[in-house]
Amino acid sequence: MSQKSAAHFNEIIVFDFDGTITTRDTFALFLRYYAGTARWAFKILQLSPIFLAYGLKLIDRNRVKAKVIYKFFKGEKVEAVEVAAAKFANEVIPHLIRPAAQAALDEAKNKPESLYICSASITPYLKTWCENQNIPNLLATDLEQENGVYTGRIKGWNIWGPGKIRRILAEFAPYSVRIREAYGDSRGDKELLHAAEVSNWRPFRLIAHQ
Repeated sequence: MSQKSAAHFNEIIVFDFDGTITTRDTFALFLRYYAGTARWAFKILQLSPIFLAYGLKLIDRNRVKAKVIYKFFKGEKVEAVEVAAAKFANEVIPHLIRPAAQAALDEAKNKPESLYICSASITPYLKTWCENQNIPNLLATDLEQENGVYTGRIKGWNIWGPGKIRRILAEFAPYSVRIREAYGDSRGDKELLHAAEVSNWRPFRLIAHQ
């Protein structure tokens, strides 16, 4: 979905999505939205040993993410997921957008080619949301598919922590990229914020006093 510039030097503004633009984690919400409460609860119960291992620091969050995606999406039809994802993007996500974040995005759209959403959330629903927002550049966690069915594996990297920088660099390779400004809210944005010339940490959560 992203549009790589042919220039040898690129200057971009990068927004994290969950928690930065939104008030809640959309990946967790979508799992329940897509699976339905009963099936979601059963799958979460099956994943409890993985969550326990993570809590005991025996595995990292990338491994957890991979296990969750495998459990929820292996064998699922791409068309079915995309239909649900589009509906989720149209009906649920708009109610989660922070007003100040929306205002910042609208301002950044003055130069749409430089505006990037970089998120650990999955591509299907973020693709629709970005299209609705007229944001052309999305770097998110992709789901591998074969013959119209999801394999349950991540395609490429989990776009979290170091994975964000790795994905941005891959997008512009072999050219250079300059992250002029970045917006984030969690440990998963640490490397992105450190790489940016201007870092904005949880910038849209302040409540204006009358």
